[in-house]
Amino acid sequence: MSKLLASNFIRIRCSLSFCLSLAFILAWNALMLFSTYEVMTKYDDKISLDSILFSFLIIIGIILSVVISLFIGTDYNDGTIRNKILIGHSRQHIYMSNFITCALVGVILSVWGIIVNLAIGVPLFGTPEIALKGLAIMIGDSILACIAYTSIYNMIGMLCSNKSHTVMICILSSVVLFFASIYLYSVLSQPEIVDTAVSVNGNFSVEQMPNPMYLTGIKREIYQFFMDFLPSGQCAQLANLEVLHPYRIGIYSIVIIAVTNFLGLLLFNKKDIK
Repeated sequence: MSKLLASNFIRIRCSLSFCLSLAFILAWNALMLFSTYEVMTKYDDKISLDSILFSFLIIIGIILSVVISLFIGTDYNDGTIRNKILIGHSRQHIYMSNFITCALVGVILSVWGIIVNLAIGVPLFGTPEIALKGLAIMIGDSILACIAYTSIYNMIGMLCSNKSHTVMICILSSVVLFFASIYLYSVLSQPEIVDTAVSVNGNFSVEQMPNPMYLTGIKREIYQFFMDFLPSGQCAQLANLEVLHPYRIGIYSIVIIAVTNFLGLLLFNKKDIK
């Protein structure tokens, strides 16, 4: 498998989509940092770097869907997968070498995003205020979430022989996950108590009342489970520094990685490759 990995590493290093993804994260982070700094100076406010340190995670799923789908899709499009099997490589080694390569891409983009934010953000906002242990846990969670994304996209790519279909399905999946996280976050962020204008004898007053949109009980637990389980939900929580279960989301990422690789390997071994 070492030869497969070496070949993959050379390919991904020379990949235009991978290089563009690094440049896009750099541009995105710089835009977020400088726009936030402009607001801070304009209103003479104090903003911590913590609040934007993981902001790039909001779009990381879409970026990875493009990079991974093009990488795996090209393997099929050029007949590389078939040739690897013909010269004696096992399907398990082919699948896992692609996963390891894709996982490495996820790790690199995640770490790259953090490094860029620290490099540009520290001179503007100062050092992060979050405790070192908490920061380490969040970095670990962000890396695991990115690997979970790549595991999903790798499975889709390895089971779909058509490059254009792979790209379409992966990007569509990332968009669905993105909007699912937005919906879950908006619902779970509803305040329990809201201010309501009340008119009594023509006189208006503001009273605090229970929010009918606030979820409680088992329904809230279900919504929170999906927010914690989905990689997009994890990234949304990390980007907003609102992680309720930092250890749990890491475990969920590991579960996604294990399940998608198991199913992917099982189905790839039965796949008819022409």
